[in-house]
Amino acid sequence: MLISDLKLTCLHMKIESPPAFDIMSALREYDVASEVSSGKYQSFFIKVNDRYLYWDEVKHRNDLPFDPVKSWMLIKYQRSLGYSGLCFGDVHFTYLLTQTVQKNIHEFDLKLIGGLYQNPISLDDKKKYLSSSLLEEAIASSQIEGAATTTKIAREMLKSERSPRNESEQMIFNNLRGIQFIEEELESELDFRLIIELHRIMTAKTSAEDCAGTYRTEMIYVQDHIDGEIAHTPPTAEKASSMMEELCDFVNSDKYFIHPIVKASIIHFMIGYIHPFKDGNGRTARALFYWYLLKSGYGLLKNISISRAILESRTQYDKSFLKTEHDGNDLTYFINYSIKSLLVAFESLIRYRDRKKKEREEQESLAKKLINRGLSKRQAKLLSLLVLKPKVDINISTYAEQLGIVRQTARKDLNHLKKLELIEDEKDGRNVWLRITSIERVYEFLEVA
Repeated sequence: MLISDLKLTCLHMKIESPPAFDIMSALREYDVASEVSSGKYQSFFIKVNDRYLYWDEVKHRNDLPFDPVKSWMLIKYQRSLGYSGLCFGDVHFTYLLTQTVQKNIHEFDLKLIGGLYQNPISLDDKKKYLSSSLLEEAIASSQIEGAATTTKIAREMLKSERSPRNESEQMIFNNLRGIQFIEEELESELDFRLIIELHRIMTAKTSAEDCAGTYRTEMIYVQDHIDGEIAHTPPTAEKASSMMEELCDFVNSDKYFIHPIVKASIIHFMIGYIHPFKDGNGRTARALFYWYLLKSGYGLLKNISISRAILESRTQYDKSFLKTEHDGNDLTYFINYSIKSLLVAFESLIRYRDRKKKEREEQESLAKKLINRGLSKRQAKLLSLLVLKPKVDINISTYAEQLGIVRQTARKDLNHLKKLELIEDEKDGRNVWLRITSIERVYEFLEVA
Protein backbone atom coordinates (compact mmCIF):
# COMPACT_ATOMS: atom_id res chain seq x y z
CA MET A 1 0.00 0.00 0.00
CA LEU A 2 1.47 3.36 -1.01
CA ILE A 3 0.87 6.24 1.37
CA SER A 4 0.67 9.72 -0.12
CA ASP A 5 2.71 12.70 0.99
CA LEU A 6 -0.37 14.95 1.34
CA LYS A 7 -0.12 16.69 4.69
CA LEU A 8 -3.51 17.70 6.05
CA THR A 9 -2.79 19.18 9.46
CA CYS A 10 -6.38 18.99 10.63
CA LEU A 11 -7.19 15.43 9.56
CA HIS A 12 -6.98 14.27 13.16
CA MET A 13 -9.79 16.74 13.96
CA LYS A 14 -12.16 14.30 12.24
CA ILE A 15 -14.74 16.08 10.14
CA GLU A 16 -18.18 14.65 10.90
CA SER A 17 -20.03 13.44 7.82
CA PRO A 18 -23.52 14.88 7.25
CA PRO A 19 -26.58 12.62 7.70
CA ALA A 20 -27.04 10.32 4.73
CA PHE A 21 -30.43 10.54 3.05
CA ASP A 22 -32.00 9.95 -0.32
CA ILE A 23 -33.39 13.13 -1.85
CA MET A 24 -36.42 11.33 -3.33
CA SER A 25 -37.28 9.89 0.08
CA ALA A 26 -36.90 13.34 1.62
CA LEU A 27 -39.27 14.75 -1.00
CA ARG A 28 -41.89 12.08 -0.25
CA GLU A 29 -41.59 11.74 3.52
CA TYR A 30 -40.77 15.29 4.57
CA ASP A 31 -42.20 17.22 1.62
CA VAL A 32 -39.06 19.38 1.55
CA ALA A 33 -39.98 20.78 -1.87
CA SER A 34 -43.11 22.42 -0.51
CA GLU A 35 -41.28 23.67 2.58
CA VAL A 36 -38.55 25.28 0.47
CA SER A 37 -40.89 26.76 -2.14
CA SER A 38 -43.16 28.27 0.54
CA GLY A 39 -40.62 31.05 1.08
CA LYS A 40 -41.00 30.84 4.86
CA TYR A 41 -37.35 29.92 5.36
CA GLN A 42 -35.70 32.25 2.88
CA SER A 43 -33.96 34.34 5.53
CA PHE A 44 -32.71 31.15 7.18
CA PHE A 45 -31.26 29.89 3.89
CA ILE A 46 -29.54 33.23 3.31
CA LYS A 47 -27.89 33.02 6.75
CA VAL A 48 -26.61 29.45 6.40
CA ASN A 49 -25.42 30.02 2.84
CA ASP A 50 -23.70 33.32 3.61
CA ARG A 51 -20.71 31.38 4.99
CA TYR A 52 -21.89 28.14 3.37
CA LEU A 53 -22.18 26.32 6.69
CA TYR A 54 -21.30 22.65 6.93
CA TRP A 55 -23.37 20.08 8.80
CA ASP A 56 -21.44 20.35 12.08
CA GLU A 57 -21.96 24.13 12.01
CA VAL A 58 -25.68 23.81 11.27
CA LYS A 59 -26.78 21.14 13.73
CA HIS A 60 -26.14 23.23 16.87
CA ARG A 61 -27.88 26.39 15.68
CA ASN A 62 -30.83 27.61 17.77
CA ASP A 63 -32.73 29.02 14.79
CA LEU A 64 -33.35 25.74 12.95
CA PRO A 65 -36.87 25.47 11.52
CA PHE A 66 -37.06 21.74 12.37
CA ASP A 67 -34.87 19.14 14.03
CA PRO A 68 -31.23 19.19 12.80
CA VAL A 69 -31.61 16.31 10.31
CA LYS A 70 -34.76 17.64 8.64
CA SER A 71 -33.32 21.16 8.61
CA TRP A 72 -30.21 19.80 6.90
CA MET A 73 -32.44 18.08 4.31
CA LEU A 74 -34.09 21.43 3.59
CA ILE A 75 -30.72 23.13 3.23
CA LYS A 76 -29.38 20.46 0.89
CA TYR A 77 -32.51 20.49 -1.25
CA GLN A 78 -32.50 24.31 -1.46
CA ARG A 79 -28.83 24.26 -2.45
CA SER A 80 -29.39 21.54 -5.04
CA LEU A 81 -31.82 23.80 -6.92
CA GLY A 82 -28.92 26.06 -7.88
CA TYR A 83 -26.14 23.51 -8.33
CA SER A 84 -23.93 23.37 -11.40
CA GLY A 85 -22.56 19.91 -12.08
CA LEU A 86 -19.25 18.49 -13.28
CA CYS A 87 -18.08 14.95 -13.95
CA PHE A 88 -14.56 13.61 -14.01
CA GLY A 89 -14.54 9.92 -14.78
CA ASP A 90 -17.49 8.42 -12.94
CA VAL A 91 -17.30 10.92 -10.08
CA HIS A 92 -19.90 13.70 -9.92
CA PHE A 93 -19.10 17.12 -8.42
CA THR A 94 -21.32 20.14 -7.80
CA TYR A 95 -20.87 23.77 -6.86
CA LEU A 96 -23.19 26.64 -6.01
CA LEU A 97 -22.57 30.27 -6.90
CA THR A 98 -24.04 31.71 -3.71
CA GLN A 99 -24.61 35.42 -3.23
CA THR A 100 -21.48 35.49 -1.08
CA VAL A 101 -19.36 33.81 -3.78
CA GLN A 102 -20.60 36.25 -6.41
CA LYS A 103 -20.15 39.24 -4.09
CA ASN A 104 -16.58 38.26 -3.22
CA ILE A 105 -15.65 37.68 -6.86
CA HIS A 106 -17.12 41.08 -7.73
CA GLU A 107 -15.16 42.69 -4.89
CA PHE A 108 -11.97 41.01 -6.05
CA ASP A 109 -12.45 42.02 -9.67
CA LEU A 110 -13.79 45.54 -9.22
CA LYS A 111 -12.75 46.97 -5.88
CA LEU A 112 -9.33 45.39 -5.45
CA ILE A 113 -7.98 45.01 -8.98
CA GLY A 114 -9.88 48.01 -10.31
CA GLY A 115 -8.79 50.05 -7.31
CA LEU A 116 -5.15 49.20 -7.91
CA TYR A 117 -5.33 50.39 -11.50
CA GLN A 118 -6.97 53.65 -10.40
CA ASN A 119 -4.48 54.21 -7.59
CA PRO A 120 -1.47 52.16 -8.65
CA ILE A 121 1.73 51.26 -6.88
CA SER A 122 4.77 53.22 -8.04
CA LEU A 123 7.02 51.38 -10.50
CA ASP A 124 9.87 51.24 -7.98
CA ASP A 125 7.68 49.90 -5.17
CA LYS A 126 5.98 47.47 -7.55
CA LYS A 127 9.34 46.05 -8.64
CA LYS A 128 10.42 45.54 -5.02
CA TYR A 129 7.09 44.03 -3.99
CA LEU A 130 6.99 41.73 -7.04
CA SER A 131 10.43 40.38 -6.23
CA SER A 132 9.43 39.93 -2.59
CA SER A 133 6.13 38.26 -3.50
CA LEU A 134 7.77 35.70 -5.79
CA LEU A 135 10.15 34.74 -2.99
CA GLU A 136 7.27 34.65 -0.50
CA GLU A 137 5.20 32.39 -2.77
CA ALA A 138 8.07 29.94 -3.23
CA ILE A 139 8.80 29.86 0.51
CA ALA A 140 5.20 29.59 1.73
CA SER A 141 4.20 26.87 -0.76
CA SER A 142 7.14 24.78 0.45
CA GLN A 143 6.34 25.45 4.10
CA ILE A 144 2.82 24.15 3.51
CA GLU A 145 4.44 20.91 2.37
CA GLY A 146 6.61 20.73 5.48
CA ALA A 147 9.77 22.68 4.58
CA ALA A 148 11.39 23.48 7.93
CA THR A 149 13.64 26.37 6.87
CA THR A 150 12.73 29.74 8.35
CA THR A 151 11.50 32.49 6.06
CA LYS A 152 14.55 34.64 6.90
CA ILE A 153 17.04 31.91 5.95
CA ALA A 154 15.06 31.04 2.81
CA ARG A 155 15.01 34.67 1.68
CA GLU A 156 18.75 34.94 2.22
CA MET A 157 19.32 31.82 0.11
CA LEU A 158 17.14 33.00 -2.77
CA LYS A 159 18.44 36.58 -2.78
CA SER A 160 22.10 35.56 -2.62
CA GLU A 161 21.46 32.76 -5.16
CA ARG A 162 23.51 30.31 -3.09
CA SER A 163 22.89 26.59 -3.55
CA PRO A 164 20.35 24.85 -1.28
CA ARG A 165 21.95 23.13 1.72
CA ASN A 166 19.15 20.68 2.58
CA GLU A 167 15.85 19.29 1.28
CA SER A 168 13.75 22.10 2.76
CA GLU A 169 15.84 24.72 0.96
CA GLN A 170 15.76 22.62 -2.21
CA MET A 171 11.93 22.56 -2.08
CA ILE A 172 11.87 26.36 -1.87
CA PHE A 173 14.38 26.72 -4.69
CA ASN A 174 12.29 24.33 -6.80
CA ASN A 175 9.10 26.26 -6.11
CA LEU A 176 10.67 29.48 -7.33
CA ARG A 177 11.81 27.72 -10.51
CA GLY A 178 8.31 26.29 -10.89
CA ILE A 179 6.76 29.77 -10.70
CA GLN A 180 9.21 31.04 -13.30
CA PHE A 181 8.36 28.06 -15.54
CA ILE A 182 4.59 28.57 -15.48
CA GLU A 183 5.01 32.27 -16.26
CA GLU A 184 6.68 31.16 -19.50
CA GLU A 185 3.77 28.82 -20.29
CA LEU A 186 0.85 31.26 -20.26
CA GLU A 187 0.20 30.76 -23.97
CA SER A 188 0.15 26.97 -23.59
CA GLU A 189 -2.83 24.75 -23.00
CA LEU A 190 -2.86 22.42 -20.01
CA ASP A 191 -1.60 19.03 -21.07
CA PHE A 192 0.47 16.07 -19.91
CA ARG A 193 3.74 17.75 -20.95
CA LEU A 194 3.15 20.93 -18.96
CA ILE A 195 1.99 19.09 -15.84
CA ILE A 196 4.85 16.59 -15.91
CA GLU A 197 7.50 19.26 -16.48
CA LEU A 198 6.09 21.45 -13.70
CA HIS A 199 6.05 18.48 -11.32
CA ARG A 200 9.60 17.51 -12.35
CA ILE A 201 10.84 21.02 -11.56
CA MET A 202 8.98 21.07 -8.25
CA THR A 203 10.45 17.75 -7.05
CA ALA A 204 14.01 17.95 -8.44
CA LYS A 205 16.77 16.80 -6.03
CA THR A 206 14.29 15.99 -3.25
CA SER A 207 12.94 12.73 -1.84
CA ALA A 208 10.00 13.11 -4.25
CA GLU A 209 12.26 13.11 -7.31
CA ASP A 210 11.63 9.42 -8.00
CA CYS A 211 7.92 10.23 -8.51
CA ALA A 212 8.63 12.57 -11.43
CA GLY A 213 8.32 11.82 -15.13
CA THR A 214 4.87 10.29 -15.30
CA TYR A 215 1.63 9.79 -13.38
CA ARG A 216 1.54 7.17 -10.67
CA THR A 217 1.02 3.56 -11.71
CA GLU A 218 -0.16 2.17 -8.38
CA MET A 219 -3.03 2.66 -5.95
CA ILE A 220 -2.34 5.30 -3.31
CA TYR A 221 -3.93 6.41 -0.05
CA VAL A 222 -3.90 9.66 1.88
CA GLN A 223 -3.19 8.80 5.49
CA ASP A 224 -3.97 10.68 8.69
CA HIS A 225 -0.48 11.37 10.02
CA ILE A 226 -1.76 11.36 13.64
CA ASP A 227 -3.55 8.00 13.94
CA GLY A 228 -2.65 6.33 10.65
CA GLU A 229 -6.24 6.02 9.37
CA ILE A 230 -7.00 6.38 5.67
CA ALA A 231 -8.40 9.89 5.16
CA HIS A 232 -8.82 9.91 1.37
CA THR A 233 -8.76 7.19 -1.23
CA PRO A 234 -7.94 8.72 -4.62
CA PRO A 235 -9.02 7.04 -7.88
CA THR A 236 -7.08 4.02 -9.13
CA ALA A 237 -4.00 4.76 -11.24
CA GLU A 238 -5.88 3.91 -14.44
CA LYS A 239 -8.82 6.16 -13.55
CA ALA A 240 -6.50 8.91 -12.32
CA SER A 241 -4.76 9.07 -15.68
CA SER A 242 -8.02 9.35 -17.63
CA MET A 243 -9.44 11.87 -15.13
CA MET A 244 -6.34 14.03 -15.63
CA GLU A 245 -7.03 14.01 -19.37
CA GLU A 246 -10.61 15.09 -18.67
CA LEU A 247 -9.34 17.81 -16.33
CA CYS A 248 -7.08 19.13 -19.11
CA ASP A 249 -10.06 19.16 -21.51
CA PHE A 250 -12.10 21.01 -18.87
CA VAL A 251 -9.37 23.61 -18.40
CA ASN A 252 -8.78 24.16 -22.12
CA SER A 253 -12.45 24.30 -23.12
CA ASP A 254 -14.34 27.57 -23.33
CA LYS A 255 -17.63 25.99 -24.37
CA TYR A 256 -19.26 27.03 -21.10
CA PHE A 257 -18.18 30.12 -19.21
CA ILE A 258 -16.98 29.55 -15.68
CA HIS A 259 -15.44 32.51 -13.88
CA PRO A 260 -11.62 32.08 -13.90
CA ILE A 261 -11.39 32.18 -10.09
CA VAL A 262 -14.01 29.44 -9.79
CA LYS A 263 -12.34 27.39 -12.51
CA ALA A 264 -8.87 27.83 -11.00
CA SER A 265 -10.26 26.69 -7.64
CA ILE A 266 -11.70 23.56 -9.26
CA ILE A 267 -8.33 22.80 -10.90
CA HIS A 268 -6.61 23.19 -7.52
CA PHE A 269 -9.05 20.85 -5.79
CA MET A 270 -9.09 18.23 -8.53
CA ILE A 271 -5.30 17.81 -8.54
CA GLY A 272 -5.54 17.08 -4.81
CA TYR A 273 -8.53 14.77 -5.30
CA ILE A 274 -7.13 12.79 -8.24
CA HIS A 275 -3.64 12.70 -6.73
CA PRO A 276 -1.86 11.92 -10.02
CA PHE A 277 1.54 11.64 -8.30
CA LYS A 278 2.74 9.76 -5.24
CA ASP A 279 4.36 12.97 -4.00
CA GLY A 280 4.31 16.66 -4.92
CA ASN A 281 0.56 16.99 -5.62
CA GLY A 282 -0.07 19.98 -3.32
CA ARG A 283 2.67 22.22 -4.67
CA THR A 284 1.72 21.28 -8.26
CA ALA A 285 -1.95 22.08 -7.58
CA ARG A 286 -1.16 25.51 -6.14
CA ALA A 287 1.17 26.32 -9.04
CA LEU A 288 -1.55 25.41 -11.58
CA PHE A 289 -4.08 27.53 -9.68
CA TYR A 290 -1.62 30.45 -10.03
CA TRP A 291 -0.90 29.57 -13.70
CA TYR A 292 -4.55 29.51 -14.74
CA LEU A 293 -5.34 32.88 -13.17
CA LEU A 294 -2.28 34.49 -14.77
CA LYS A 295 -3.29 32.93 -18.07
CA SER A 296 -6.80 34.34 -17.63
CA GLY A 297 -5.53 37.91 -17.37
CA TYR A 298 -4.99 38.30 -13.63
CA GLY A 299 -1.48 39.67 -14.09
CA LEU A 300 -1.55 41.48 -10.75
CA LEU A 301 -1.39 38.08 -9.06
CA LYS A 302 2.36 38.27 -9.65
CA ASN A 303 2.37 40.84 -6.84
CA ILE A 304 0.84 38.65 -4.16
CA SER A 305 1.61 35.37 -2.41
CA ILE A 306 -1.40 33.06 -2.52
CA SER A 307 0.43 30.35 -0.59
CA ARG A 308 1.27 32.77 2.24
CA ALA A 309 -2.45 33.45 2.70
CA ILE A 310 -3.08 29.69 2.67
CA LEU A 311 -0.27 29.01 5.16
CA GLU A 312 -1.71 31.55 7.57
CA SER A 313 -5.14 29.87 7.41
CA ARG A 314 -3.93 26.30 7.04
CA THR A 315 -6.66 24.65 9.09
CA GLN A 316 -9.38 26.23 6.95
CA TYR A 317 -7.52 25.14 3.81
CA ASP A 318 -7.45 21.52 4.94
CA LYS A 319 -11.04 21.60 6.14
CA SER A 320 -12.27 22.92 2.80
CA PHE A 321 -10.87 19.79 1.13
CA LEU A 322 -12.49 17.53 3.72
CA LYS A 323 -15.87 19.27 3.76
CA THR A 324 -16.09 19.07 -0.03
CA GLU A 325 -15.48 15.34 -0.09
CA HIS A 326 -17.62 14.53 2.95
CA ASP A 327 -20.58 16.52 1.63
CA GLY A 328 -21.08 14.68 -1.64
CA ASN A 329 -18.23 16.41 -3.52
CA ASP A 330 -19.74 19.86 -3.10
CA LEU A 331 -16.91 22.09 -4.37
CA THR A 332 -18.50 25.25 -2.96
CA TYR A 333 -16.59 24.84 0.31
CA PHE A 334 -13.25 24.87 -1.50
CA ILE A 335 -14.25 27.63 -3.93
CA ASN A 336 -15.32 29.81 -0.98
CA TYR A 337 -12.00 29.26 0.72
CA SER A 338 -10.00 30.04 -2.44
CA ILE A 339 -11.78 33.34 -3.01
CA LYS A 340 -11.30 34.41 0.61
CA SER A 341 -7.58 33.59 0.35
CA LEU A 342 -7.25 35.75 -2.76
CA LEU A 343 -9.01 38.61 -0.99
CA VAL A 344 -6.68 38.32 2.01
CA ALA A 345 -3.61 38.22 -0.24
CA PHE A 346 -4.70 41.25 -2.26
CA GLU A 347 -5.59 43.21 0.86
CA SER A 348 -1.95 42.77 1.89
CA LEU A 349 -0.93 44.37 -1.41
CA ILE A 350 -3.35 47.26 -0.82
CA ARG A 351 -1.90 47.82 2.65
CA TYR A 352 1.61 47.75 1.18
CA ARG A 353 0.62 50.34 -1.45
CA ASP A 354 -0.92 52.63 1.16
CA ARG A 355 2.05 52.25 3.51
CA LYS A 356 4.51 53.07 0.74
CA LYS A 357 2.46 56.08 -0.32
CA LYS A 358 2.51 57.40 3.25
CA GLU A 359 6.27 56.77 3.52
CA ARG A 360 6.91 58.67 0.26
CA GLU A 361 4.81 61.61 1.43
CA GLU A 362 6.68 61.74 4.75
CA GLN A 363 10.04 61.46 3.00
CA GLU A 364 9.18 64.19 0.50
CA SER A 365 7.98 66.51 3.28
CA LEU A 366 11.14 65.96 5.32
CA ALA A 367 13.36 66.34 2.22
CA LYS A 368 11.80 69.74 1.44
CA LYS A 369 12.57 70.94 4.95
CA LEU A 370 16.17 69.74 4.63
CA ILE A 371 16.57 71.49 1.26
CA ASN A 372 15.31 74.70 2.88
CA ARG A 373 18.13 74.30 5.41
CA GLY A 374 20.72 74.31 2.62
CA LEU A 375 21.17 70.62 1.72
CA SER A 376 21.17 69.51 -1.91
CA LYS A 377 18.30 67.43 -3.27
CA ARG A 378 20.55 64.36 -3.25
CA GLN A 379 21.62 64.87 0.35
CA ALA A 380 18.06 65.62 1.48
CA LYS A 381 16.75 62.50 -0.22
CA LEU A 382 19.36 60.30 1.47
CA LEU A 383 18.96 61.84 4.91
CA SER A 384 15.15 61.72 4.87
CA LEU A 385 15.33 58.03 3.88
CA LEU A 386 17.74 57.23 6.71
CA VAL A 387 15.49 59.03 9.20
CA LEU A 388 12.42 57.03 8.16
CA LYS A 389 14.36 53.75 7.72
CA PRO A 390 17.38 53.87 10.04
CA LYS A 391 18.47 50.30 9.24
CA VAL A 392 18.24 50.48 5.45
CA ASP A 393 21.51 49.24 3.93
CA ILE A 394 23.10 52.04 1.86
CA ASN A 395 26.80 52.63 1.31
CA ILE A 396 28.75 55.04 -0.87
CA SER A 397 28.50 52.71 -3.88
CA THR A 398 24.73 52.26 -3.73
CA TYR A 399 24.26 55.98 -3.07
CA ALA A 400 26.26 56.85 -6.17
CA GLU A 401 24.54 54.18 -8.28
CA GLN A 402 20.98 55.11 -7.26
CA LEU A 403 21.54 58.80 -7.97
CA GLY A 404 23.60 58.32 -11.11
CA ILE A 405 26.66 60.18 -9.87
CA VAL A 406 30.37 59.33 -9.73
CA ARG A 407 31.95 58.18 -6.46
CA GLN A 408 33.90 61.42 -6.10
CA THR A 409 30.66 63.45 -6.09
CA ALA A 410 29.04 60.93 -3.77
CA ARG A 411 31.98 61.16 -1.33
CA LYS A 412 31.75 64.97 -1.37
CA ASP A 413 28.02 64.81 -0.53
CA LEU A 414 28.57 62.36 2.30
CA ASN A 415 31.58 64.16 3.80
CA HIS A 416 29.48 67.32 4.03
CA LEU A 417 26.74 65.43 5.91
CA LYS A 418 29.37 63.93 8.23
CA LYS A 419 30.83 67.37 9.00
CA LEU A 420 27.32 68.47 9.96
CA GLU A 421 27.22 65.39 12.25
CA LEU A 422 24.06 64.17 10.49
CA ILE A 423 25.40 60.80 9.32
CA GLU A 424 28.17 58.42 10.32
CA ASP A 425 29.66 55.11 9.15
CA GLU A 426 28.65 51.81 10.76
CA LYS A 427 30.91 48.81 10.22
CA ASP A 428 29.27 45.40 9.77
CA GLY A 429 32.00 42.88 9.02
CA ARG A 430 33.41 43.89 5.65
CA ASN A 431 30.53 46.25 4.97
CA VAL A 432 30.35 49.92 5.91
CA TRP A 433 26.80 51.31 6.00
CA LEU A 434 25.61 54.91 6.21
CA ARG A 435 23.54 55.68 9.33
CA ILE A 436 22.10 58.86 10.83
CA THR A 437 23.91 59.90 14.00
CA SER A 438 20.51 60.27 15.71
CA ILE A 439 17.01 61.43 14.86
CA GLU A 440 17.37 64.12 17.52
CA ARG A 441 20.43 65.54 15.76
CA VAL A 442 18.52 65.78 12.45
CA TYR A 443 15.66 67.68 14.06
CA GLU A 444 18.10 69.95 15.91
CA PHE A 445 19.58 70.75 12.50
CA LEU A 446 16.13 71.59 11.14
CA GLU A 447 15.26 73.85 14.08
CA VAL A 448 18.38 76.03 13.74
CA ALA A 449 17.35 79.34 12.21
